[in-house]
Amino acid sequence: MPGLDGFETLRANLAERTGTEASDWYPTFRTRHAMQAVFEALRAHRGAGEVVTQLFTCCTAVDPIIAAGMTPRYGDIDADTLALDARALPLSEASRAVMLQHTFGLFDQAADQALIDAAHAAGVLALEDSAHCACHLSRGADGTPLADVSFHSFGVQKMASSDFGAATWINPHMEDQGLYQALVDALTTLPAFDRRLDRAARGYDFQIRVLMHLPAAVRHALWDRLARWRVFIPSVSSEERAGRVSYEPSLPSAWVTEHMMAGLADLKRQEDRSLEATRIFARELAPLAREGLVHIPAAALGEPRALLRFPLVLESAARADALVEAIVASGCYCDTWGRPALFPGALDAQAYGLASAEDLSAWPETSRCVGGVVPLYTSVPPEEALSVSQTVTSFLKS
Repeated sequence: MPGLDGFETLRANLAERTGTEASDWYPTFRTRHAMQAVFEALRAHRGAGEVVTQLFTCCTAVDPIIAAGMTPRYGDIDADTLALDARALPLSEASRAVMLQHTFGLFDQAADQALIDAAHAAGVLALEDSAHCACHLSRGADGTPLADVSFHSFGVQKMASSDFGAATWINPHMEDQGLYQALVDALTTLPAFDRRLDRAARGYDFQIRVLMHLPAAVRHALWDRLARWRVFIPSVSSEERAGRVSYEPSLPSAWVTEHMMAGLADLKRQEDRSLEATRIFARELAPLAREGLVHIPAAALGEPRALLRFPLVLESAARADALVEAIVASGCYCDTWGRPALFPGALDAQAYGLASAEDLSAWPETSRCVGGVVPLYTSVPPEEALSVSQTVTSFLKS
């Protein structure tokens, strides 16, 4: 275990920021590892079965389900929340858990409550993926956290970014106290962090700068080879695009724990900047949505929140690609997170239980949102948010 003082200080900081108890937080090296440990404990306690999740997500949010011997069952999303639609959950006797994902940090209290209620009514575990919005949990009208388990990430390009690190909150008031204890045991008995991986984590910033300056073919050849040697830890490895989880679940090292605390200390500054950009995008682009020129999830236009990205959904992938190119050509950055499904894309569709990673016709809203999403960066100064808004407006009105 990392230094006890640092570990307990991290848990105390998480509790202070969330109005919870330090004893209910469990740090791990990565969120995907915490998920795997939780799913393995769930399988041991209730038997193998299905986890209801979504395809508008990163592949590393589904890999732990498969690695734990469970089966992902995909539900369609609500285009206004980019989360599972509670009205269309594919629940069955085989269901063991439902995942509420706060894509880009979107929250909708009524929709979140409906999804959690549907999971609990079916007698399954209600999970929350807060990877995009560390230290934020869905809460009921009385302020009580809704989920049974809530996952929070400190990974690459996250709001509380320290490149590595994760923290899981387990609800001490879970109805099934036997399962509660199994989950606690699973996360508290994880092995210490691999020393070679700890050295790789320390060198990540330098390594990624070097790799990103290499020609693409050379970079891709080195990426997985270095990962297999445990001297480089990619944000997503090729094996993680094929339904597996890289490395064994473990506790964070002392170095990772320290950097998680640094990420927490900087969280308010990051959120304040993102909140300002989010407000600018909402103000400038909402008229375009009202004109029918673009879809903006209603959750992004409600009570302002600090979003990791501000999502736009265009009518086609070609149109979305063209807008991304226009934004980049203007001198600003924009990527395509969420497109394709299981981002950055499945290398083995069958490993994910799909006949084809491209055919999303069984999930029409997922297909529409995955195909047309343009996620605008919010970690930018106000003048850049205004510039991007002008580019988007000109593009959509041309």
